[in-house]
Amino acid sequence: MSDSIVDLANRMFVGPLWPASILICLLVVYTILAIVGLVDFGFDVPEVDLDVPDVGVDLPDGEMISVDADLLQGLGGAAIRWTNFGRIPIVLWGGIFSLAFWGISYWLWHSFDSDRYSPDWLPSILLSVRNFVIATGITKAITQPMLGYFVDPPSYDERRMIGGTCEITTSEATPEFGQAKFRTNAAPLLLNVRTDGAHIPKGTEVRIVGF
Repeated sequence: MSDSIVDLANRMFVGPLWPASILICLLVVYTILAIVGLVDFGFDVPEVDLDVPDVGVDLPDGEMISVDADLLQGLGGAAIRWTNFGRIPIVLWGGIFSLAFWGISYWLWHSFDSDRYSPDWLPSILLSVRNFVIATGITKAITQPMLGYFVDPPSYDERRMIGGTCEITTSEATPEFGQAKFRTNAAPLLLNVRTDGAHIPKGTEVRIVGF
């Protein structure tokens, strides 16, 4: 029995398996604590703060290169959003990622990598990064169908729409008839619109003043 445990530990804690094995051990401990009631599973979707501070790099000649924080924030936010991190409960996302990270690391090391690489620091770090990227892709694929259960569709009520703009899509909009598309982060909304007296041609951007 003890020999089996030692053999399992030797197979788990080697080379690029170290980060994944530590992560899976933390997941097991957290799950046990949650089962006995010492911590909460926390199946609430958190709000992820993606604020990025201004960054500057000093050059030898004293010049300053300013990095556009909005661009960095947009890229970082898009990358995190792509992984579905923060869009479903962190515990669920972390559990799926941990299992995928450990499974990929274990399988690749004992099936392929151990014959090609030594379990030294540099190869292990590079292989861990590769495994991390693969596990992130797997987590994305698994969690994508779950979004409908945790992400509420945006609501478009009077407060949100008044003051916004839309584009006339019919040949014209009149006080009696007209349609326009209201742009959203997903598919645009098709609205029935009425003007306050003018006849507005297709393609015109108009402002919503009543709802």
